[in-house]
This record gives sequence, structure tokens and C-alpha cells, in this order.
Amino acid sequence: MNFTRLLQAALLMAAVMMVLPCILPAAEQEPVIDPQGEWYAVGYRMAGEALPGFRMMELPETAMSRRMNGVLGALGVQTSSLKNSEIKLLQQGWNDGLEGKSAALTFPPDQPKSLLPAELRGFYKFHRKPGAGGAENLADKVVEWKKAAAKVLVTLPDGTAHGSGFFIGPGLLLTNGHVVEGATQITVKMEADGSEHSATVLAQMEVPDVALVQIDKKDNEFLPLGVSANCRELQEVVMIGYPEFDNLSATSVKGSISATHRVFDGVEVMQLDIRVNGGDSGAPIITTDGCVVGILTFWMGKTDAKLAQFSLAQPIDAVLPFLEKHAKGKFEREE
Repeated sequence: MNFTRLLQAALLMAAVMMVLPCILPAAEQEPVIDPQGEWYAVGYRMAGEALPGFRMMELPETAMSRRMNGVLGALGVQTSSLKNSEIKLLQQGWNDGLEGKSAALTFPPDQPKSLLPAELRGFYKFHRKPGAGGAENLADKVVEWKKAAAKVLVTLPDGTAHGSGFFIGPGLLLTNGHVVEGATQITVKMEADGSEHSATVLAQMEVPDVALVQIDKKDNEFLPLGVSANCRELQEVVMIGYPEFDNLSATSVKGSISATHRVFDGVEVMQLDIRVNGGDSGAPIITTDGCVVGILTFWMGKTDAKLAQFSLAQPIDAVLPFLEKHAKGKFEREE
């Protein structure tokens, strides 16, 4: 090969290298982080889950796009209850998912909780802030956890009483069944702002001793549920409850788990070394990372003052079947 041919080959190679980036497929771009990106993300994910069924039905693309409202309706969400901007993002994510495009939007990685209505929650998990300003100090964490606590005021045929409870989702409060047993009226007083709300019992059980109570409020703070099977003896926990003195606000008490498996009155419970009082029934037992692993149910100090720090809680794992039946998709659980 002479010099002229070498020069021609070099020029041809240079031209190919210049053109090559234009003919190669463009690299996928990272989705843009948007404060409202969860709406897009859930529409995109819903489309991905619905697409195989649509293809089996041999629906045309235009018919698939129109099916979003039907899917939302089946989940219990009416588009008339949503803002136009939310519907637009849902539809955009839905269409992109149907077309197999890369996701264009996502939500902030530090988003503390879902923006969606209760019926659409559960598609993603969020990182709840451990305390005020993200602080790791236990005292700062408790300030935040208290916002999810509430006093359960009950009117009985022979008088009034109260117990404790905590929110696990929008308007959904968990307490003991015996707290609301026989109540003719229930009022939930929120620790976050002192407001009072009329409440109804959605479901309750005797074993485990638990009740799910609902108020007409959706923007409340709530606590994620943990895994009680992972708890260990001497593990530090916090209880947030309402002692029997009428005017006291929520009281935080620190203690530890004495035994992870005890059988009391034929029921497996968690034994705690933590001082409680009448009125604390239904209070959450919270690990230092902010997850509820138990619900305070019984304390021996009621019958013997010397045993005031001997208390029992229902492991949250025992309550999960009840919640899956009556509040599926409406609460968060940290595995």
C-alpha cells in the first residue's frame, strides 16, 4: 500500500469516527428529580404492571392510554378528587411506561413520606427523618415521634376514660381493643396540634388486643412499623403514652425489652422494663430507629405497685395479619 492509499484510509477512518457518535443510540438519561415526581413514578409503575395484561387483551395503544382512569377507579381513586397537575403527571408516567420509554421523572431521594392518597400508597418506601432537622439525638427524634401520638377519649355507659394510640397511616390510628370496648363515643385528640376529631372503629379484635380507629384527616404524621422478631433482650425502646391524669400531654419513657417471648394468659407477648401508668394502654413501643415493634397492653403495677416497671406489649408481628386484612396498603413497614 503506497502513501496515497494510507492517507485515504486515515481520512476515511477519521470521518467514520466523527459520524459514529451520531448513529449510535443515545445513552439513557437519568430521570429528573422533581418534588412532585412521585405522581409520575407511580403512573409509570402502574403502566408497567398493567401492560402484560393489556397486550394479552390485544388492546390498541390509544385504548391502553385511556385505561388509566379505570385502573385508578379499581384502586378506589376518582380523578375528580385529584388536582389537574397530579393527573397530568400520572398520565405522563402512564404513557411513558406503556411506550417503554425510560422514566423521565423521579422523586427526591430524601422524601420523608408519600404524597399520594392512601389508596395509592405502598408502591415505594420513603426515608422518614429520624428527628428534627435529621438529628440523631434521641431527644430530637422523640419530638418528631410524638406528632404521631394521640389520646383516645372514650365515653362509656357509666362514665368516661381514655387510652393511648398512634397513627400508622392517613387518618388511621392503632390502639388496644379494650381501650374502645363498649364505647358509645370516641374522640381522638392529636398530640401534633391539640385538635380533637370524632372517630369510628373500623375493626377490632380480642386476641390480639387491638383496634383500628379512623378519623377524617389525611395529612397526619405517622409511624412506620418494624419487625418485632428482630428485637433482642436489653434493646432500648421508647414508649409514648398518656398517663391517667386528665390534663397531661403525651409522656415519653425510655426503657428496654426484658424478654422477647413471654406467654401471658395464653398469649405470646413482649416483656418490657419500662414504667407505665393507667391510660398508657395502646401506646407504641418504638425502637431507636423510629419503628414500632409493639403495642403496650398490660402492666402489673395495676395490681401490685412493686411491679410498676413490669409491663407487657403485643409484638407488632402478631398484629400484622389484622392490619393486612383491614388496612392493606395504607401503612408502612420497615423490614
